[in-house]
Amino acid sequence: MLKQPNRISIFNYCFPLGVSEVFFLSSFYLSILDVSLFALALPFSALFLMFSLYLFLRTHKTAKSLPNQEERRREIHAFYHQSFGIFTIIFFVLLFAALAYIPLLENGGHFYLLYCFPMALLCLIPSIVSYKGMKSYKLETDSSLNV
Repeated sequence: MLKQPNRISIFNYCFPLGVSEVFFLSSFYLSILDVSLFALALPFSALFLMFSLYLFLRTHKTAKSLPNQEERRREIHAFYHQSFGIFTIIFFVLLFAALAYIPLLENGGHFYLLYCFPMALLCLIPSIVSYKGMKSYKLETDSSLNV
């Protein structure tokens, strides 16, 4: 079992997310080269994306249970803000990749449809959680600066 993270940061889940994207892009490259091995890279990409989602949810749970939340409000808000951007971008990339491969169903496009749509929906979970986290840990603006 992994230990709970002591820092609230996107780096808690970024490495598996990066590995997932490397597998995803390598499958595109192999697909362009017309090598049938591209379908073997997609399950590894899904595995690392789900592991990244698990690490995000674990960090989210840690952020909610911190004893000094008011002191670390800026750090928690930055975590949710950056996570929202990352997972929203990945959601749209996976969605558009799935839509782009619809005309190529006979050339292996069904693999991308079966991978991209569920993974895009899976990326909506951290996007929604991050959006709610940003709203609940909203930073106070200094009214003296808005003169």
